[in-house]
Amino acid sequence: MQRHQHGGNLTLMAAKYGLDPEKIIDFSVNVNPLGPPEGVKDLVESGLRYITVYPEPHCEILKEDYASRLGLEPESLIFANGAVELIYLAMQALRPRTVLIPGPTFREYEIAACAFQSRLKILRLPQEKGFLPSLGSLLLAAQGADLVFLCSPNNPTGNLFPRELVKPFLDFCDTEGIFVIVDESFLIFHNCWQELSAAGDTAVNKNLLVLQSLTKFFAIPGLRVGYGVAHPETVTFLSRFQPPWQVNGLAQAAAIDAVQDKEYAHRTRTFIEQERPQFAEALSAVPGIKVYPSEAPYLLLELSEPLTAQLVADRLARKGILVRDCSNFAYLGDKYIRVAVKDREKNHLLVSELTRLVKDQGF
Repeated sequence: MQRHQHGGNLTLMAAKYGLDPEKIIDFSVNVNPLGPPEGVKDLVESGLRYITVYPEPHCEILKEDYASRLGLEPESLIFANGAVELIYLAMQALRPRTVLIPGPTFREYEIAACAFQSRLKILRLPQEKGFLPSLGSLLLAAQGADLVFLCSPNNPTGNLFPRELVKPFLDFCDTEGIFVIVDESFLIFHNCWQELSAAGDTAVNKNLLVLQSLTKFFAIPGLRVGYGVAHPETVTFLSRFQPPWQVNGLAQAAAIDAVQDKEYAHRTRTFIEQERPQFAEALSAVPGIKVYPSEAPYLLLELSEPLTAQLVADRLARKGILVRDCSNFAYLGDKYIRVAVKDREKNHLLVSELTRLVKDQGF
């Protein structure tokens, strides 16, 4: 049985290290550092009415609202209790015999595939090429697969799969009858996210599901809401396996309210674009640490000897700072950690603590 090991488990980490959860600085989760939109905060504070009645069972109002904003048909959308639920829903509905996963990437794809007894094919993403495969290697690996997972921006590496790679790959898979799930949970942080998204391909490609998470961008991971974009016939098929009332009433209301705040969205993307390169530059100056280029709200760091992910994560946790130990990601091992982009003050604090830590290790 594989473990669902992710960042953000404040309760567990606070108990383990004797910390006050309110004082922990959590770089292990990639949630918008600006916090939720003000409208969502007000909604939650006055949200008693949403827990005394049943939620809309199939998110029809939510579908109408998002479809109009995204330029899609409501029939092309399926909402769920977070994007992860849609991964398991697709696996349950499609029951693929063989699943291709280019890695390192989000572990939940592998865990979901194993839960439904699929055979795994793992394509190693070339580290020396920024974790990007060639189209040829991707096409070759996909042969014999029934389903493929692509994560863009990839988690934990932060790199985007360019459209000139994704589009011909999707066309090939559609022709061969291979279903593709493109996880774009962090693409919404990108200024050009709609142009880069594969969502438009679903209009003619029935073998495609594009995932979007709302909990990360709007900083509401406790509410759990995400959606998938697919051809209407594909959505109809997947919906047969989804029980009603999967998204609670408060989460539905928050998702509608949050997307109306265009200033918040602009401020978020501007903030990440400004802070990420400065954070990366400061981290790169720390001896023994290599920072990989990223187009996501997080950075992958490679550690030099004698540093290990477990050592760094443990020493920082004792200081009340959490980072993501990436040793359970395929092909990364114990030399990688992932850190979220936060505000300038918190980023500087992490850099200072890392500098002190590596100095103590003899750098």
